[in-house]
Amino acid sequence: MITKKDIAKLDGLLYLYALSKTSSKREVADKLGTSVDTVNKYLADLEAEMKTFLLVSNGRGTVITPEGERLLDVTSDIVKSLRSLGDFAEDAVLCKGIVRLGMPDSIADYLGSDKMFEFFEKYPDIHVENRVGVKLPDMNALEADICLDYEPPTSSDLVLIRSKSVPCGLFASGKYLDRYGYPESIEDLLENHRICDKFNYEQWVDGWKDMLSRAKHVVYRTNSIFSHRSVLEKGTGIGICPQAYGRENLVPVLKKEFGFDVRIYMMAHKDTKDVPRIRAVLDYLKDTLDEKYDNL
Repeated sequence: MITKKDIAKLDGLLYLYALSKTSSKREVADKLGTSVDTVNKYLADLEAEMKTFLLVSNGRGTVITPEGERLLDVTSDIVKSLRSLGDFAEDAVLCKGIVRLGMPDSIADYLGSDKMFEFFEKYPDIHVENRVGVKLPDMNALEADICLDYEPPTSSDLVLIRSKSVPCGLFASGKYLDRYGYPESIEDLLENHRICDKFNYEQWVDGWKDMLSRAKHVVYRTNSIFSHRSVLEKGTGIGICPQAYGRENLVPVLKKEFGFDVRIYMMAHKDTKDVPRIRAVLDYLKDTLDEKYDNL
């Protein structure tokens, strides 16, 4: 039989989980529509019940102790179970409801498709939420239904749906090339041309970090793929782009001297990948990636 003490522990565990996502009790209280005092009470009761310290405070907020991290492993399974309950409310044969995506902005840009309107004409009751950021949602706790990343899934709860190689190269706008001409070689590029870079490209592109260190004119760097593309299109300099985007919007340079592939991975949770609305979005994304990159 469930007791009141069990329910109180469950509440405490869920508050601990919420705090692990933000490190701010005030933010947890605001998002859950309660007070900081209430958050503190449940967490203190949980610590008393577990007879250990789960939290410590410092100048940057509240930090979860190793003992608290051990509890979070259990809590993640509880949160996953709670979120999966929403799928029971959906008619198994209907594609309706929210599908949550997560990915870095550079991958989000790969997925643009002229056929997206056709998808929503076919599935008018599906609503897609795409959370773009450096840190992916926690798929083990079902914070997202589908994620794309530059690394393959490592958890046994996640299933690799598609892996795709994306060819990339150097591109510039016609405006830039009319003004400064084409680089004749890599050395000419580094010595005489303006380079626009996106942070973390050196992590994925062999030799790019060394090239940047030798370049005389790295005129612009950004952490946003959209800002990066904007300055390239406006003629600011030369930069790296996927071939599919570059061929549509820019002009390739040094095609024989410079080029590489990056691999992206699409994954879903094993327990929800066949939910109709999620399967519909997975199929759309697979088709989009195949159409965009198979013929390059």
